[in-house]
Amino acid sequence: MMVYFMPYYKSNKFSCLTILLTLFFAFSSFAYAANSSIHIKNAELISLEESYALNADFDISLSPVLEDALNKGVPFSFLVEFQVTSPRRYWFDDEIVTQNQYVTLSYHALSRQYLVIRNNHQQSFPNLQQAKEELSIIKSWPVVDKKLIKKGDAYSAAIKIRLDQTKLPKPVQVEAVGSDDWNMASERYHWTPLFVF
Repeated sequence: MMVYFMPYYKSNKFSCLTILLTLFFAFSSFAYAANSSIHIKNAELISLEESYALNADFDISLSPVLEDALNKGVPFSFLVEFQVTSPRRYWFDDEIVTQNQYVTLSYHALSRQYLVIRNNHQQSFPNLQQAKEELSIIKSWPVVDKKLIKKGDAYSAAIKIRLDQTKLPKPVQVEAVGSDDWNMASERYHWTPLFVF
C-alpha cells in the first residue's frame, strides 16, 4: 500500500503547490491592477521659436475607490513637475529651470460629462476613458527659455506627475492619509534632452 501511496502523495503535493503559486500570482496581478498608478511612457523637448516645449505621455490608472470618489464629485488635481538641471562634478546640480502645471479631472453629474481642465482650458468627455486619454498627454508646453541654455553644456531633464492631496476636499484628505489608493505618483522620469540651436 505504501509503495503506491507515496508517489501519489508526492504528485498531489506538487499539484497543490502549483495551484497555490498560480493563485498567488493571479491575485498579485489583480491587486496591482486594482491600485491607482501613474507611469510615464516617454517625454521629449521640442524646439519652438524662443523656447523649448515639453511633449510627454503617460498611463494613468484609477482604483475602484478613486473612480467612485470621482463619480461622487471629488475633483482630482494632478501636478506635473518639470525640471532641467546642469550636472556639476563636485557640487549639487545647477537648477536651470523648474516648471509646474496643474491638470484637473472631475465629473459633472448634471451633464454626465468628465471634465479635464488644463491652463484654464476645459474639455468635456462622455466617458472616463476618453478623459484619461486627454489627461495623459502633454503637448507643446513651453518650459525652457532658449536664453537659459548654453551651447556645449550638458543638461538633464526630469518630469514627475502626482495627485496633489492638498487640493482634495478636507474630509477626503483625512481619508487619503496612509492610503495606497490616494498615494498616486509616478517615478521621476529622467532623460538627456537634445537641444537644437
